[in-house]
Amino acid sequence: MIKASAPGKLVVSGEYAVLAGAPALVAAVDRRVSCVVTPRDDGDWQFDSDLAPTVALAKADVFRAAPDTLPGIVRQTIAEADAPPHLHVAVDSSACFLDGAKLGVGSSAALVAAMAGAFRALAGTALHLSDLYRIHADFQGGSGSGLDVAAAVTGGVIRFEDRRVLPARLPRLHTTVVFAGASTRTSELVARFDAWRATGAQPALERLIDAAVDVADCTADAEAFLEALAVYAEALERLDRAASIGIFGPAHRSGQGIAERVGVVYKPCGAGGGDAGIGVARDASVAAAFARQAAQAGLTVVPMAFGGRGVDVRVG
Repeated sequence: MIKASAPGKLVVSGEYAVLAGAPALVAAVDRRVSCVVTPRDDGDWQFDSDLAPTVALAKADVFRAAPDTLPGIVRQTIAEADAPPHLHVAVDSSACFLDGAKLGVGSSAALVAAMAGAFRALAGTALHLSDLYRIHADFQGGSGSGLDVAAAVTGGVIRFEDRRVLPARLPRLHTTVVFAGASTRTSELVARFDAWRATGAQPALERLIDAAVDVADCTADAEAFLEALAVYAEALERLDRAASIGIFGPAHRSGQGIAERVGVVYKPCGAGGGDAGIGVARDASVAAAFARQAAQAGLTVVPMAFGGRGVDVRVG
């Protein structure tokens, strides 16, 4: 039996700017996707997942599967010659959902990383980040920066820039994670951004890039970091208004209003729309006031710790 797991992530800063080459700060979180691979004595390969009905396939059919399926991840991860004839694959990503809604913490990247980790261990081969970028893009049916894949593999907190991954450390601050109540298709929002960006020079994007650099460069000082994050959140909102992406959906605007009243810096994380957002404060009592008022306003406060370990594979 092989047990593998990988963490979800939250984008602390740099979403959208990272697609133009700016640095992003990304934290792995303690919401994990697991994959358990168990040899069987006979029968088809069986895939059990919280995401889809049970699927049973002959081994040969697994290695003809489409890339946007669980068997398709296997096909791109392991050579057919290295695979046993009978296998049970169980995937659990429920920690990255809330009442059936995707939290927006990179569950698909964590799923790919966990499955790839398990099957590379089965074959006795190394797990390469460059391969996972491609596999994840094929699984999602689109492209992106790859920051969620990097966070799933590496864990901790990283500075991600042009697919270069460096370890980072966030200052000591109080962070509240909230869920805006609806899942967002990242590919749709990124497509709006790409279409807007293709129209020509965009001052709003230039401001966002500058702000992302400032945040990534001042992680050693809590006060300077919080000030830079506030500027970045404002630049992100300006870009959203200019490009009509929908990053700041109604629930995020509600969180933003509460944050302004109590003295917290608030921003959506990642694509935005209806996924997770964070409120960041220096003072614990201020963070508690934000969490209390956010819950009263209908936002869901989600317990989530930053800096979780990366892909973890255990055999036996």
